[in-house]
Amino acid sequence: MTDRPASCSDDKKSDPVVKEWDAMDEAALATIQMSVKPVHLNTVTSVYTATEAWDALKVMFEARDNSQLLRIMDELSSLKKGDYENIIKFASRAKMIRDEPAMLGNPMHDNTLALRVLSGLPSEYGMPRTVLDNKGTKLFMSDVTAELL
Repeated sequence: MTDRPASCSDDKKSDPVVKEWDAMDEAALATIQMSVKPVHLNTVTSVYTATEAWDALKVMFEARDNSQLLRIMDELSSLKKGDYENIIKFASRAKMIRDEPAMLGNPMHDNTLALRVLSGLPSEYGMPRTVLDNKGTKLFMSDVTAELL
């Protein structure tokens, strides 16, 4: 929604443009209030306009997205290849973790994921890891996976 239009007359209640805007705002606010889950109802009933309700929901969900993003980043930073996990499964698991921030609007570059995968490899992958670490270009998961097979 846009900002409430300025009234052309001193009597704001009689201005048809302002009246129409107020009616649309009330309808939009009611729609938002009826559409949220009960747990979020207090957030949207403590405001007076649809814009305020939308902004309150945005702040709340961005905070939730940030906590999810932090959890994902922690998971990625502790990524380790399992003892009985082959490279294909390990790379697939890493890619699944990488896809989660993208769904939250924070895509991760393939190079970042490739470096995380390399850091999660056990010592038995020392030589291919060293070769890939010392590459002078950005890494791509497809190349890293192929090199490790």
